[in-house]
Amino acid sequence: MLLETLEVFLAHDCSWTRTAEALHIHVNTVHYRVERIEVLTGRDLSRLDDRVDLRAALLCR
Repeated sequence: MLLETLEVFLAHDCSWTRTAEALHIHVNTVHYRVERIEVLTGRDLSRLDDRVDLRAALLCR
């Protein structure tokens, strides 16, 4: 579920609301999952270079 959340979050230009709507979950759940992704990866999704790195990693899998 974290990978799916990351993909949708990046695809929706890091919009919490649009991601929640696309995944049919509460926006707080998106916040929790994104925070978990950041902890696990050591990346900060508010930084463009970290978003690009994670997007590239998703494309390479």
